[in-house]
Amino acid sequence: MNGGMNGGPVGDQSPMDRQSPPPGSWPEDGSTRSTMRHGLQLGPPGRWWNDDRFARSLGLDRDQQHRMDEIFKASKGQLVSLYRGLRHEESQLDRLSRATVLDEAQIDAQIDKVVQARGDLEKANAHMLLEIRRQMTPEQAARLDEHRPPPPPDDH
Repeated sequence: MNGGMNGGPVGDQSPMDRQSPPPGSWPEDGSTRSTMRHGLQLGPPGRWWNDDRFARSLGLDRDQQHRMDEIFKASKGQLVSLYRGLRHEESQLDRLSRATVLDEAQIDAQIDKVVQARGDLEKANAHMLLEIRRQMTPEQAARLDEHRPPPPPDDH
């Protein structure tokens, strides 16, 4: 569920609502690309559990897919609202940073609002993804993990 999502919602559809890419369109190396800039990513972007080929490769059954859909549907409204809130705070920061006279205190306060909004969105997305993962057996989760990109290198 990574900051903000790439692109904004179209009508009531969020980027998370889109189906996974068609079979064969994933990267050749089997990795996935996140729909968010940072944060928890447990599988291909979108509703990967509804992609028949991918769901079969994990061994998901229809009941699991249904529960995952219900978790997604229950979370969607909050995620869209948080995403819109983030976009609003980002646009306010953009407006302040383009002012003729820059007010550093206002800009700093707005940066804090953007960071908070981004964090709230990432946290809600992570909770949804973890709840979806809880619907899987340990073996299915291990198969899903094979599709996750490696973590970024630790600079320490």
